[in-house]
This record gives sequence, C-alpha cells and structure tokens, in this order.
Amino acid sequence: MRVMSMAAGLALAMLWSGSAAAQVPGPAPPLQMATAFPPDARVAYVDVDRVAAFSAQGKAASASLDALRAKKSADLQERSRKLEALQEKLNIGASVLNAAAAAALQREFQRAQVDLRRASEDAQTEIDQARQDIMQAFSAKLFPIIGEVAREKRIWAVFGNDSGLAWHDPATDLTVEIVKRLDAAAAPK
Repeated sequence: MRVMSMAAGLALAMLWSGSAAAQVPGPAPPLQMATAFPPDARVAYVDVDRVAAFSAQGKAASASLDALRAKKSADLQERSRKLEALQEKLNIGASVLNAAAAAALQREFQRAQVDLRRASEDAQTEIDQARQDIMQAFSAKLFPIIGEVAREKRIWAVFGNDSGLAWHDPATDLTVEIVKRLDAAAAPK
C-alpha cells in the first residue's frame, strides 16, 4: 500500500503545486492607494498579482483554473482508490490465487500505477497550459489598460512586479541610439 500512497500523494501534490493558495500566503492586502499619486512622476509601478486578485477578470480566471484543478484532482483520487483496491486484492489474494492469476493481478496493478503516474503528469501539463493560456489572455487585456492609464498620467514607463517593464512610451526607447553608438565605438579608426 505504501507504493500506492506515494504515487497518489505525488500525483496530488504535483496537481496542486500551482494553485493560487500555494502561491499566496494569507489573504491579499486591501486594495487602496497608499498615498496620492505624485503628479510629477515619470515612472510607475503596478502589482500585477494584486490586479489579478482584485479584478473581476482576474477572479474569474482564478476560478476557472481552480475548477480545472478540482476536476483533475477528483479524477486522480478516483484512480488512486482503484489502485488501492487492486493493492488490497493483491495482499489478500496472494496466498489464495494460483501463480498465473497472481501474476495477472500484479501486472494489472503495475499498469494501474503507470496509468496514475501518467494521468498525474497529463493533468499537471494540462493545468500548466491552461494557466499559461489564462495568463496570456489576462495580459492581453491588462497591458493596454496599463498603457492607457500611463498616458493619462503622462508616465514614461510602468514596471510590474513579475513582468519587469509592463509598458513604456515608445519615445523613451533609446535602443536605436545605443546601437549606433555601440557600433561607432567598435568601428575601426
């Protein structure tokens, strides 16, 4: 039974490792401005995690991901119960079954272990893909809004907690000038 418990425990741990509850310790702080936004600021910051936690779209995305996790968890728990039942059959039947029947039951148990492991990996892959898709869709809606607010406040750049630069005014991009100067500095004289 130890093999089944370890496999089932690993499967469930992998499935829930990406949950919002595992990533955010405790309740989110209240949504409020700490101080008035400085009118002369040219750089700003946005906490993307808090936007996701407090916005209706972020909450809906989180609920969708949680529903998928719950569905996958229920499936893995059912597979785990079937594996436990096979283990019990093996433990009880080992002394009563003939060698061929015991070997067939052992193969069935091993297949069920492999199936549980694969189902766990597939579930984790599906959840990871769903999380990535949800994050991309959320970002596609979020970043234009960040740009809109930044332009209204005459901000040159907005940084995010997990995304680095979330938005910038294209006029502040020095890339072309830097490339020209770097190439000029490396040019033979």
